[in-house]
Amino acid sequence: MTWENAVTALIGVWFIMSPFALFYTNHPPMMVTSIVGGAILLIVAGAAVLNGNVRRRAWIYYCNGLVGIWFVIAPSALSFAGSLGDHWTSLVGGIVVLLLNVASLYNLAKAGAAPQAH
Repeated sequence: MTWENAVTALIGVWFIMSPFALFYTNHPPMMVTSIVGGAILLIVAGAAVLNGNVRRRAWIYYCNGLVGIWFVIAPSALSFAGSLGDHWTSLVGGIVVLLLNVASLYNLAKAGAAPQAH
């Protein structure tokens, strides 16, 4: 287990819970983005936490990184910039996920294990 994967999975849990904790269940685009993106992070990063073979696959980090990028652009793309708490949750969470997964890819390459795409 790497701590980056564990933190990414926990951020996924936060994104799943945030529509209810921050009371934006009445905004379907924000809620669906948060729950679906959080579930992807939780499942993919959780698999990397629990399985060493999965952890050595580059696609795990690319997938999580893309979800992180989506969380960064979603507030503007889905026009939920009017809700400041939701906007910042998405923006900060997305940046942290992106940075963690870039670091994981770097560590994977540095360890000498050629990133496997499949």
